[in-house]
Amino acid sequence: MSDTNTVAPEQPQYSKLRVALMLSAVIMLLLIKGFGNYKFVPMQTLIMEYYNVGESAYGYLNTASGWVTTICVIPFAFIVRKIRCNWSIIIGIGVAAAGIFVQSVAGTFAVLVIGRVIEGTGTGFANLVTAALILNLVDRRHVAFWSSMMTMVGVLPQIIMAKGGTALIYNSGMHFQTLFRIIVFIYIGAVALWLILVPFSLRITGVGNSQKPTREQTIRVIKNKSNWLVALANWFFTLSAMTFTSYIIRYLTTVKGMEQNQAANIYSYVTILGLISMLAFGVISDKLHTKRKIAIMSYFAGAGALVLLALIPANLIWIYIIYWGTLPRSIAPMGQASATDVAELPADIPIVNSVKNVINHVGTIILGILLGYSIQFLGYTTTIIFMAVGMAIGGVLWIFAKRIP
Repeated sequence: MSDTNTVAPEQPQYSKLRVALMLSAVIMLLLIKGFGNYKFVPMQTLIMEYYNVGESAYGYLNTASGWVTTICVIPFAFIVRKIRCNWSIIIGIGVAAAGIFVQSVAGTFAVLVIGRVIEGTGTGFANLVTAALILNLVDRRHVAFWSSMMTMVGVLPQIIMAKGGTALIYNSGMHFQTLFRIIVFIYIGAVALWLILVPFSLRITGVGNSQKPTREQTIRVIKNKSNWLVALANWFFTLSAMTFTSYIIRYLTTVKGMEQNQAANIYSYVTILGLISMLAFGVISDKLHTKRKIAIMSYFAGAGALVLLALIPANLIWIYIIYWGTLPRSIAPMGQASATDVAELPADIPIVNSVKNVINHVGTIILGILLGYSIQFLGYTTTIIFMAVGMAIGGVLWIFAKRIP
C-alpha cells in the first residue's frame, strides 16, 4: 500500500530564459489552436449551402467538438498528470490535426461532424496541458493577468478568421475545405516548434511543488462546490460568447440588414476591444486580489449587452460593441484563474479544469443544440433575450462560489 505522503520526483529547476521560452511555446500553441476552434466563423452560410442543412443541424456541428471531450476529459486529466508535457502535446495536437483533415475531405455533413468530434478530442487533451502549465509556470500573484493573456491569445484568431478568413473565402474564391488543409499544416508546424522550445523533462507541475496528490485530496478537489458553480455559470457565457459567435455574422446580415463585410467588421471590433479588456481586468483582478466580484459584475453586464444587441437598431450597434467588448470579456479569464484557488497542489490543476470542462461541455452541448432550434423556430431576437437571462443566472451562481476570493 502506497504512503499517502509519497512525493513525486522533483521537477527540474529552469532559468528565467527557459521559463520565458516555455511560456512563449504555450502562447504560440494557444494561438494556433484558435484557428481550428474558430475556423467556421466566416463560412457558416457556405457550409449550410454546401451540405444543404439548416440552423438546427448546424447546431450539432457547433457542439460536436465537446461531445467526446465531455466523456474523456477527466481520464485525460489523470493521463496528463502522469506523462511528460511533450507527449501530451504530440498526442493532443496530432489527433486534432487528424480531425481537421477529415473535415477537409468530408463529402457529407455527417462526416464533417465526425471530423469535428475527432478534433475536439485532441484539443480537449491539449487544453488541459496548456492551461495547467501556464498557471504553474507563473507567479501565483499574477495568475489573473496570465489567465487573461491565455484567453486573449486563444480568441485572437476570431479576429483573423472573421476578417482574413472572410476575405479568403469570399474574395479569393478559396473553398472552405482548402482553408482546413492549411490549418492542418499549421498544426504540424506548431508541434515541431513546441518540441524545440520545451524541454522533454517538463511536466504539468511547471516549476512548482511536484508533491504527489493523495486520493483523498483529489476527491476533495473534484467535489469542490465553488468549482461546480463556476462551471455551471460558464454554460451561459460559453453559449453567448462562443457558440453564438457562429451565428452572429448571419444575424447581423439577415436581421440587422448589414453587408457581409460590415458584419465581419463589427464582429472584429467587439473581439479587439475584448482582447484589450481581458488584459486590463486581469491586472485589476491581481491588484484588488479578487476574481469573484469582477466575474459577478461581468455576467450582469453581459446580460445587459445581449438585451442591447436584440433591441437596438443597426445604426446604434456601436453601443453593443462597447458594452459587450469590455467587462463581460473578463469572465473567461476569471474562470481560468479560479483553478489556482480550488487546487491544493500544482498537479491538481488539470483535475480542477477537467471537472469544470465536463460540466461546461454537457451544458453547452445541450444548450448549443437548443440554440439552433430556438433560432430556427423562435427567431434571433427571442433567443438572444433568453441568452441574456442565462447570463444573469451565471452572475447569481458566482455569488455563491465563495471559495473563490
